[in-house]
Amino acid sequence: MGNNRYFNKENYTGNHLHVDNWKDEYTPFIEANAWGRQDGTTDLFFNDFKDGELQTLYRDKEHYYDDFMGLFLGNVKTNQEAFDMFYKWVDEVLYSYRNKA
Repeated sequence: MGNNRYFNKENYTGNHLHVDNWKDEYTPFIEANAWGRQDGTTDLFFNDFKDGELQTLYRDKEHYYDDFMGLFLGNVKTNQEAFDMFYKWVDEVLYSYRNKA
């Protein structure tokens, strides 16, 4: 995992979207941010980790982590893709980890 400055403001338009995992009143609310890039795509970042969680989740994997924006989850072309990617990541990665503890 690289602790980099992936987020370079020159690459972004300033437009952003708050992406959440809302399903119903029984679902814990978790949020990420999707930032519009100059090329028309969007980068999705998550930065709501509990203490030590990021290091445990990605100890042996290489992912972009930005001190400012958090963990880079991926690049998408539409807002719906951002929501879909985040729902999947929360369900498959984040919940899986948090439910083990």
